[in-house]
Amino acid sequence: MGGCCSQSTIPRHTASIFQQYDANGNGQLETSELAAFLRDAFPGKDLSNKQVDDFMNEFDADKSGTIGLNELHAFLRFYDSSSKTMRRKTALLVIDVQNDFISGTLAVQTSEGIVPTINQMRDQFDCVVISYDWHPHEHCSFVESANAGKVAMKETESVGKLKAFTQVTLLGDADRAEHPQMLYPRHAVQNTWGGECHKDLVVKPEDMSVYKGKKANIDSYSAFFDNCKANDTGLTKQLEDAGVTDVYCCGLVFDICVKSSALHGAEMGFRVSVIEDACKPLSESEVLPTKKVLNEAGVRVLSSAQATEEVKQLAAAGNIALGDFIHQVANHKHAAILHRAESLSSHCPAP
Repeated sequence: MGGCCSQSTIPRHTASIFQQYDANGNGQLETSELAAFLRDAFPGKDLSNKQVDDFMNEFDADKSGTIGLNELHAFLRFYDSSSKTMRRKTALLVIDVQNDFISGTLAVQTSEGIVPTINQMRDQFDCVVISYDWHPHEHCSFVESANAGKVAMKETESVGKLKAFTQVTLLGDADRAEHPQMLYPRHAVQNTWGGECHKDLVVKPEDMSVYKGKKANIDSYSAFFDNCKANDTGLTKQLEDAGVTDVYCCGLVFDICVKSSALHGAEMGFRVSVIEDACKPLSESEVLPTKKVLNEAGVRVLSSAQATEEVKQLAAAGNIALGDFIHQVANHKHAAILHRAESLSSHCPAP
């Protein structure tokens, strides 16, 4: 099956290819059907049964023993149809390196120290994406909004008495299910100093950007989706349009927005890594639990030196044959379909 894309989000050419090789029409490519697809995708290559099995192991993300539509879509990100080879393209996802998280209302101690690290390595990547927390003035994550009675929540008796870092339960509406929400001081408000990137962070005109948390009634830790996965930020399409296969996450904060973005990126079929020394956590006590969750989802945690060296090697290799690609990603672990709560903040666990 694989991934969380609905069929409506899959490009038509992917669905057409899938239907062409799904000979028995059961909605899955079984081993023999996959072998037929690979023979046509890599003509002149006498693929062994082991290579077909290795391919299955690499792209069968949910370990169903078959390749589903989403999993074929993930493969086609890597496939260069003109040269019949595999390609890798990297993106550095810089998450929420904004004033309010560095020296403003939700400041993380010493977090400005990651800025030089990000600047130093950014040009090694094929492209850079800048993620912004971007809230309206009255937002459901703001303790000030909750105390003003402007947040639809269960805890109505607490209005006017709530403190920051209190968990409440947001009522369901047409745009969201009922779910827990941590309340924070007002931060990253649209078109304010607090929402701007730190003055020393290098941002170039060609960088892509993504804005999250724009709707007043639902928060978005992840740069891919809101916290209920009811709204897509558009980042997946931006990355796909740019041909990106490998996403390297950095920024603020490690145990909330970086974690959530990495998990969703892995769930969407990208190869995802987190660059630890280019991040800062909100809570040091959450670093090890966060690493555990990332590891279980197939997300690697690297140093900036490791990430930079890896990206250089990928760039030098260029397009590669299928066998070399399979060897290259042999140690990759897959993200299972993640429960929504796994991509929420560890400070706001599901009940």
